[in-house]
Amino acid sequence: MPSRIVYEEQLQGLNKRIIEMGHAAEEMISDTLNSLIHGDHTLAQKVIDSDDKVDLIQLEIEKECAILIAHQQPIARDLRFILSVVKIVTDIERIADQCCDICKYSIKLKEDKWSEEVNYQRHIEKMAVAAKEMLTGALNTFATKNIEDIKDICKADDKIDEAFWKVWKEIRDEMVADKEFIRSGLHYIMIIKYLERIADHITNIAEWIYYSLTGEYVIHASIKEIEK
Repeated sequence: MPSRIVYEEQLQGLNKRIIEMGHAAEEMISDTLNSLIHGDHTLAQKVIDSDDKVDLIQLEIEKECAILIAHQQPIARDLRFILSVVKIVTDIERIADQCCDICKYSIKLKEDKWSEEVNYQRHIEKMAVAAKEMLTGALNTFATKNIEDIKDICKADDKIDEAFWKVWKEIRDEMVADKEFIRSGLHYIMIIKYLERIADHITNIAEWIYYSLTGEYVIHASIKEIEK
């Protein structure tokens, strides 16, 4: 088989592995939310235990990237793609870590009942759903190479940032009103902080996809800079 065909198959293999790793992180976000809402500590422990699987995929992909660079000496778009993959898997791995952190706090909240009538709980749920939708959008963008979708992902991150401060104030007010809530309130604050970080990592993924496709380095740029 010609070496170029083998090389193309290896690049396609990287595509598939990124999607596989991303879907694993998507499932972790869903399970994390469900464990929190339903007080399901078994599911929370499943998320914590599944982190090793994501770590292993990351190491395997990074190894594949290193081999491709060493053996094929890629240039231009192919090199950008491989470098972006290395960065993307790091962000996906961090998302998995933060799902684990949220689950550890959800286990500590074993006495708390989840209710749609409680503002901060309802808004935490919305934050988690929005984060999962962001990751789904980023994975779809990775597959379709549609640059326009990257702007929507960055805008979604801004909304999650706004939601973070809204929920933080709701939790703070509850802590002021009810001193017995302070311990739980601190756990909830850590949960929303990790959700906000998850959204940041997904934004990083979108920006690395943008770099891979365009060659333009816009990491940590504002949406206005991407739209120019």
